[in-house]
Amino acid sequence: MRILIIGAGNAGRQLALRLCEEKHNVVMVDADQQALTEAESKLDILTICGSGSSPHILDEAEVDKCHLCIAVTDCDEVNILACLYSHAAGVPRNIARVASPEYIHSNDTYDLTTMGIDLVINQKQECAQEIFQSLNMPGATEAFDLLAGKVIVAGFRVDNLSPLIGTTPATCEKSKLIQQIRMIAIQRTDELIIPHGDTTFETGDLVYILGKRSIVAEFSEWVCPQFKPMKKVIIAGGGDLGLMLAKLIEDSVECVLLEQDEERALFCSSQLQKTLILQADALAESTLTETGITKKTAFVALTGDDENNIMNCLMARKQGVEFTAAQIARTDYIPVIESLNLVNRVVSPYISTTHAILHYLRSQKIKAAALLHNLPGELLDIIIKEDSKLCGHMIKNIKMPRSAIIATVLRNQEVISAIGDLELTCGDRLIIFAHHDAVKKIQSVFLK
Repeated sequence: MRILIIGAGNAGRQLALRLCEEKHNVVMVDADQQALTEAESKLDILTICGSGSSPHILDEAEVDKCHLCIAVTDCDEVNILACLYSHAAGVPRNIARVASPEYIHSNDTYDLTTMGIDLVINQKQECAQEIFQSLNMPGATEAFDLLAGKVIVAGFRVDNLSPLIGTTPATCEKSKLIQQIRMIAIQRTDELIIPHGDTTFETGDLVYILGKRSIVAEFSEWVCPQFKPMKKVIIAGGGDLGLMLAKLIEDSVECVLLEQDEERALFCSSQLQKTLILQADALAESTLTETGITKKTAFVALTGDDENNIMNCLMARKQGVEFTAAQIARTDYIPVIESLNLVNRVVSPYISTTHAILHYLRSQKIKAAALLHNLPGELLDIIIKEDSKLCGHMIKNIKMPRSAIIATVLRNQEVISAIGDLELTCGDRLIIFAHHDAVKKIQSVFLK
């Protein structure tokens, strides 16, 4: 697939890296030649220097030959105009990143999604949502919705405390729970494993499951007993991201927001209904004591300083906080922070933007857009047509490649477990996880 990326900043480079890994042809446009040179030195991409909102530059990039346009510069207007021009040139799908909430919450008259932009994304809003997911399911390394929120996919690391160690899906103690979810993949070092009844779980495995949110949450609490849903959240930093997160969580958990600047603290107070706002320095030990840390307390550091965020989390952990998350702007810091286990979760608006865009691509009915962040495989979305030879066949009688698995079935807007005795009917929508090598075989089985 030929993909045009407008913007060579952090978000653009993150997207280009992921898309190049999946063997897509990437063309990158930016007005900064130095940024393009740096991106080109690390990635196998074509670069063009110029404004992404220039019709001449878009013609030079052969926009009319692209299947997807993603505009992620620091200028909202450039991103919007680039996508509108791209849509006019016939590009099937267009995605624009915007910083101003006005472009997202506009009325129907000015709704950008009706003008040809398929997805309008605010990176701080996406980051807040990702943190919100982590607080609700702290044991998951990744979690996202599928089928309009009817099911959720989540990844869990099997550590030394996990009850899965040494068991198989057929022998683990929570057999009834296992029957209600679908284990779709295991990442073991560099090996991708499609789990079957005799697959043994090992320490370090990254296990991906699919199921209804309530069942996946129950699985999370069982498989990661050291992580429970948080009952109290302390947020350090009342900027846009901290305020967005507080708005998301204040109705469901006790929330405390720490902000040093008096004027900003007063503004946050006017925007929040149930959150306790303290004008204080989060690095001061007395501040954390004042917040009243209890069991199942999470600390989220969202200031604009990476080093301060890490220090805040370390101090909070010392005082008994069970879960910490830190915003890190410099993406090159993230592998070091994660390897040293300085915090439980690292978040970055740039990476959240990448995740949101990949999740959007995954949810579309295209053959190879279902990319998971940590897993080398694809989620295929397939509908059983009326003339399909598979109508009336049980799942267990379909000759599936061993490196693929039917994850779930949507029938008349109802999610049905993909058990072996389930008989497929015309109109069923199947979500299938497959190793890249099995995709063509799946297509030949289901789309012939």
